[in-house]
Amino acid sequence: MRNVLLPAGSAGVLLFLSLATGCGNGTEGGGGSAGTTSGNTGGTTGAGMACPANLAKAPNSEFCAAHPAMTNCALVTSNYHEQVCGVPVLSPKAELGRSSSVKEFPGSGPPDLACLAAGHYPKKGTSQNVKMSGVVKMFSHGCESKNVSIAVFAVTGDADINEASPLGTPVTTGAECMTTGVASTDSGDCGTRYECKYSYDGVPTETELVIRTKGDFWAPLYDYNIYVPNAQVKGGVWAHDVRALATDDYSVIPQAAIGGPITPGNGAIAGEVHDCGDVRLHGAAVDVDVQKKVVTYFTSNEDHPLPDLAATSTSILGLYAALDVPPGPANVAALGLVGGKLTTVGYFRVKVYPDAVTAITFRGAPAQ
Repeated sequence: MRNVLLPAGSAGVLLFLSLATGCGNGTEGGGGSAGTTSGNTGGTTGAGMACPANLAKAPNSEFCAAHPAMTNCALVTSNYHEQVCGVPVLSPKAELGRSSSVKEFPGSGPPDLACLAAGHYPKKGTSQNVKMSGVVKMFSHGCESKNVSIAVFAVTGDADINEASPLGTPVTTGAECMTTGVASTDSGDCGTRYECKYSYDGVPTETELVIRTKGDFWAPLYDYNIYVPNAQVKGGVWAHDVRALATDDYSVIPQAAIGGPITPGNGAIAGEVHDCGDVRLHGAAVDVDVQKKVVTYFTSNEDHPLPDLAATSTSILGLYAALDVPPGPANVAALGLVGGKLTTVGYFRVKVYPDAVTAITFRGAPAQ
């Protein structure tokens, strides 16, 4: 694979920012287990910083109640008026809607947020081990997704998954993908791109998982909110495509949004906002409760998404990114307007790793 640097602002580079998050220090819970404030909208952090008295709790965030967390008031400015599960989120200005004109994850009708309402949370089933198979897709440039190491881990609180044993049998894609991979036309320097196929045994269903991809030419990528419902398993196989990010891209991509590289030792959080039916949503506001250089949204051009620094919510692509985030636990939350009324759209807890990307795509409430 030729890791050719693309100029800042090119379509290939910016696809990274469509990856598929924040209570900071002093929070509890882990993985998809949500957090809330202590119920006092004027609460304080350990540093004694007072939150604005009007930092209201967003409706439909009751699923967070089992894992209380304290809002990081040191990050709250007068522009914030709402919080989702303890994460301060700026108020959206546009009505939330499903994206009907996109190629991936389209849908019509009103947003499906039923699984966020009390009494309708997804239920965990009985876990079983299955085979996960698909192709390894490249986030931005790259001619072959070869020599990509894939490992699956269970999420255990805020534990470092790199210190845990992988589940099942980790795999590495072959030394070339041209023979058996999936070919597609590339408008960049490749002519044709080849995505390697993979097959991974021993993946548990009905379990909160994270998939890590990395390699000599691939930056570490941690994909959270991976959950395999038994209903999606066909003949003992769960079809799922994983992602890989070229090492060069990790250095070049932030130029498009922040004008420079991510601070060494920090990382990035990025993803999409979907509803309970896994349909992309436009009009969602997203934020994290840890330090970041910027939270950015994107234009609506699915083939050539560009950062839109003036946007205050997601476009039809549902894309967001928080760049230059310190390592450690982080929570990310999404807020929307439905019929002019604020509502929770999503919340998830992840871990940011040094010099790596953490991916999180919202898909409603986590299974209880």
